[in-house]
Amino acid sequence: MTARHFAGDDLAIAGLSGDLARWQQEIELVNIELIFYRNLIGTHQKEQDTWSAQDYENLLGSIRNIQDYNQSYQHQFLNFSNGLRKMDECQDLQCEAHFARNYLDFKAEIEAHFAQYKQFKRNLFTFLKTRYNY
Repeated sequence: MTARHFAGDDLAIAGLSGDLARWQQEIELVNIELIFYRNLIGTHQKEQDTWSAQDYENLLGSIRNIQDYNQSYQHQFLNFSNGLRKMDECQDLQCEAHFARNYLDFKAEIEAHFAQYKQFKRNLFTFLKTRYNY
């Protein structure tokens, strides 16, 4: 990226490349973790079947929901990052401000998604802890 000028609150966009790399890594990690959790719970269900059918259904349904949300954010991330290429065509501060607003809006949305996923993991670990009595 070339050196750019930013006005006021638009300075937040300066950390954009670091955020993009982190968001991409987080999205990929969420995908990997969810596959692991789904396989772990599925294996437990086949081998031990000690929980109620509703417990398995709820856990696997929650994982599918989070996977769907994460896949949606993965698509949004790709669209967002591809759209940033047009930022180099900006000729004025108004154009740059448009991209800065989009960046800040997307940042808020994706960070909320990651926070929601972390809460899901806390709930999952709490559930597993109570089921395994540790």
